[in-house]
Amino acid sequence: KGVPILPVPTLTFPLSERRKSGWLPPTLGIDNKSGLDLAVPYYWNIAPQRDATFTPGLMLRRGVDASGEFRYLESNYKGQLNAHVMPNDRLRQRDRWALFARHNGSLDTGIDAIGGIGLNLNLNRVSDNDYWRDFSRKGLSLTTRLLANDGSLSWSRGDFGFTARALKWQTLQDVNAPIVPPYDRLPQLTGRWGKLNDRGFDYSVDADFTRFRGDRFWTQQPDADRALMHAQLAHPSVRPWGFITPKAQLHATSYQFDTPIANGARSANRALPTFSLDSGLVFERDAHFFNRNF
Repeated sequence: KGVPILPVPTLTFPLSERRKSGWLPPTLGIDNKSGLDLAVPYYWNIAPQRDATFTPGLMLRRGVDASGEFRYLESNYKGQLNAHVMPNDRLRQRDRWALFARHNGSLDTGIDAIGGIGLNLNLNRVSDNDYWRDFSRKGLSLTTRLLANDGSLSWSRGDFGFTARALKWQTLQDVNAPIVPPYDRLPQLTGRWGKLNDRGFDYSVDADFTRFRGDRFWTQQPDADRALMHAQLAHPSVRPWGFITPKAQLHATSYQFDTPIANGARSANRALPTFSLDSGLVFERDAHFFNRNF
């Protein structure tokens, strides 16, 4: 009605659920290290299934920076990409950057015998050990010091399934509170074959081969290859009054170490057969209490 509400020249927004490109409200923060932190995001509505946000900013004691987010959502895949860069951090005397990416979906190989292949990515990289402390609002939580860089390809057809995975960690060390980095898995190959209710039997075989790699300075342990296999055969018998399931399993594991372990061995093997019997009874009857059926 011509009465000003906010001291801004103009302000528009959609009255429906449709998105609109334009500048978003700025964010303002202050702390005792970076000083004044001002960010002014701009939202770009690229398409119904894609959008992006660009955020130029200024940290008074550090310098100018920029961050961005790109999102996409298609029928068979989706993902998100976040990036941050500060060309010259005056407090650390270095360039600072970060990259975070997520992708989940499937790829059509165009080969009928293969079909689709699942692709999953979870990438997290930063420029230095102090990033988590200095830029906690740029995509990392305040206590995140283990950054996973994980990618996998998966395929399944009928009773078969296969996955190839690579996992590498970036560990942000602190001289006052060091942490032992987890082992990288370069690569990890897993496969599975199994059936349910095949003439009354359930059976499956799972296999895994993993190449473990770590920083010997922190782990104080050798790198190793691990191969494992888990096979099981069960015969469930289910009735309205109860069930009984005998199951036989075989767990087999083999380690091959790059250097001898404490007892001088360079390998370790184990084969463990197990048998289990799981059973139960079901007591059920109609009852009527307080004019209600139970």
